[in-house]
Amino acid sequence: MQLIPVFLLSGCLIFSGCGNSKNTGSAAWRLVYQNDSLGHTIYGSKKMLVEAIKKGSPVRVAWGEKLDDGTSDAEFSVPEFTTLVNDSDVVAQMPASMIQTDYMHVKTSFLKTNPPTQWRALMSTDGHYHQFHTNFKTGDVTRVMWLKTAVAWYAEVPEHDDRYMPELTIKNGIHLDSMKRQ
Repeated sequence: MQLIPVFLLSGCLIFSGCGNSKNTGSAAWRLVYQNDSLGHTIYGSKKMLVEAIKKGSPVRVAWGEKLDDGTSDAEFSVPEFTTLVNDSDVVAQMPASMIQTDYMHVKTSFLKTNPPTQWRALMSTDGHYHQFHTNFKTGDVTRVMWLKTAVAWYAEVPEHDDRYMPELTIKNGIHLDSMKRQ
């Protein structure tokens, strides 16, 4: 008898058929929104991106460039921190990554080691892109850049997404209990 509850729980996790939510079809990574470097819509709906995030969908972003000689690169990242601004825009912080020696030629693409350098960035649906580089050994910031970039926003969503969308911004939803300044 003890195996039955474990089996039922496993069935709920594997088939997603338990609980109060409707089966809305299998989730897949879908391009839900793409903005140009000025924040104008190229594809999809910013509202759809915001709703997917509010419903708990993971997000991926992609951006890239093509040079005059035809060489190109496209980069992909999973944000580690995402902010919904006024229920209409998204700001995403990328995790630390090591800088490469080359992004356009595979044979000369290695991790930068002299000095080892980390990259962090923030991108948003309005096209602004802020990044900085840090010397991995010393922790010193070696470069700060402000850019504009087109960004493709992917979300893992069901084909027909009728999941509940919670209200996340609740008036007086955060209260300061105490604070100590150092």
